[in-house]
Amino acid sequence: MSLKLHSIALGSAALCFAFGAGQAFAADANAIADALVAAMQSNDKSTAKYDGATAIGDDVTITGFSATNPKGGVISIPTITIANAQPRDAGGFTASAMTFDNGTVVDEDTNVAWQMGSLKDATVPSPAEIKAKAHIRPFSEVTVSGLSIAGGELPAPLDIASIGVAIDIDAEGNPRDFDLKVASINIPAAVFAEDPQQKAILDELGYTSGFMVNLDVAGAYETEGDEVTLRTFTLDAADVGKLAVTGKFNGISLGDMAQGAEPGDAGKNGALEALTIRFDNAGVVERVLDMQAKMMGVDRAAVVAQFGGALPFMLNFIGNPPFQDKLAKAGAAFLNDPQSITIAVNPDQPKKFEEIMGIANQAPQTLPDVLSVDVTANN
Repeated sequence: MSLKLHSIALGSAALCFAFGAGQAFAADANAIADALVAAMQSNDKSTAKYDGATAIGDDVTITGFSATNPKGGVISIPTITIANAQPRDAGGFTASAMTFDNGTVVDEDTNVAWQMGSLKDATVPSPAEIKAKAHIRPFSEVTVSGLSIAGGELPAPLDIASIGVAIDIDAEGNPRDFDLKVASINIPAAVFAEDPQQKAILDELGYTSGFMVNLDVAGAYETEGDEVTLRTFTLDAADVGKLAVTGKFNGISLGDMAQGAEPGDAGKNGALEALTIRFDNAGVVERVLDMQAKMMGVDRAAVVAQFGGALPFMLNFIGNPPFQDKLAKAGAAFLNDPQSITIAVNPDQPKKFEEIMGIANQAPQTLPDVLSVDVTANN
């Protein structure tokens, strides 16, 4: 699929970056609309136009806006509103809020539509700044709601209640704080129907109506020490479970990545300070155990007893008896009462990724001790 969720990002981010500077001293609707067209066309393969523009004081309304992106997709937004547009000395302007409701992005095989779109605290650079990739925060928050994505590789439309992004950057343009929330991703059963084996397993587990999923990613970055804090990476599926990851790392230059560096290069000096992975069960474990019990012709308790008894032998490949015992006890407790299981990694001092990889290759059985790994259930 040539245009998926990044099409939405283009539709919204274009509104942040594409408004160039007018030369008027107060809000000039036509100047702002013309600057939008000029900025959208800063890429030689893009075009843009609008039907009309009006202003009341510093508030501007642009109607009938459309643009083509470099991949041939067409962005259409009936009405764009800009609140409190204030010119900037360097070109462009700031706005306290912007809206871009009822938009669509359409290319040859994909349709993306949204009901409501908004930006807060927008800073709109000039076309020259866009080309120069100037270090400017485009907005403090962007929200797009009532999304529908259809076509391409999707066998059925994918609906998303809302996508929200909040960002903050420092004076050098490095991300200082970020928060992404994707609420109520409705994945229909038809998405899995094309794979007979996959569909059969999901049907046996009782997942016949698809899935409702929420995603939450938030963190912070400090340029001193290139320290990244992952406050949360949470994937929550109703009637399945919630996977939550938190962590702290250093030596990872998000600034370099923002300037186009490969993640591997930007993180070549990276180190792990702490990491926690937690799974909270919301029904999937019981369904799997019941499916296994049905296949074996026994009840769930018998399956749990069999798996619990086999765990110590199944973990012998690790080669670290104390850790194996800890893991087996936590696994058995979780199987008997599947609430949650948590893996916590807290080395005495930060461990470089390269060092961790070296130990994993040469003496993998020592990793749980080197990284001070703990495994607990139902805490």
